[in-house]
Amino acid sequence: MIVLWFVLLIANLFFNEFNTWSQSIGIILPLLFITTYAYQYLNQYLTIENEMIYLNSPFSKKMELKEIKIIKKFAGEYILKSDEKELRIDTALIDQESLACLNEKLKSLN
Repeated sequence: MIVLWFVLLIANLFFNEFNTWSQSIGIILPLLFITTYAYQYLNQYLTIENEMIYLNSPFSKKMELKEIKIIKKFAGEYILKSDEKELRIDTALIDQESLACLNEKLKSLN
């Protein structure tokens, strides 16, 4: 998928004249996708440290472990709820070894 976006970016750079703002979207969208992919590739999906759980993404989310009131596991993802926030963790994106650690940590909270 990343190769397709990269090819689209290169094609738009060389073959478009950018007369209107809508033609610039052909460069902006691939750049956003490539940047998001690189960020997620270089950073772990999920981090637990200092009694906080961080979901690392360009717009990262975090939640204190002591604030978690409800833990649901549904359709391959954990849904962690506190009084004010909800955090969804896609377990398919987590390494099996790390997933075992996450399961242990969440079981200790119950």
